[in-house]
Amino acid sequence: MWRWYVARLALRDLLRGARLRCPACGHGRLFQRGLRMRATCPYCWVRFERAPGESLGAAYVTSGLTALVIYGGYFALDALLDIEIGILLGVWICAVMALNLLFFRLARALWVVIAYWGGGVYADQDYEREYAAPHRHGTQDEQRL
Repeated sequence: MWRWYVARLALRDLLRGARLRCPACGHGRLFQRGLRMRATCPYCWVRFERAPGESLGAAYVTSGLTALVIYGGYFALDALLDIEIGILLGVWICAVMALNLLFFRLARALWVVIAYWGGGVYADQDYEREYAAPHRHGTQDEQRL
């Protein structure tokens, strides 16, 4: 019985990631606009990236998704159409560049979900003091420095 519950929770988190929402609460958006990702969820204050380079896994997810589409499309077009290999390669090189941009947001969101499962996405107790407004806290002597 508990296996179905765990599978249901995992599916819920994956769907939240596919909708580009926070994996913890499901309400906050992961991206502000374009390719710019938010630092925290505006609803539950979960930080999405803890260390520089942590999002490198999203590059692997993007490469995997792109490879699946490219290989499947290449062999399908090669079997259905009689096109020279040079033209076909030119089309697929352009497709690789376009798909990497299209899959970036989805891959980054799925990587945040994977980090959430591993315990790497959580809310900081003192987020405001360290990142949002460090000048509001501390003594006057600390503020002068």
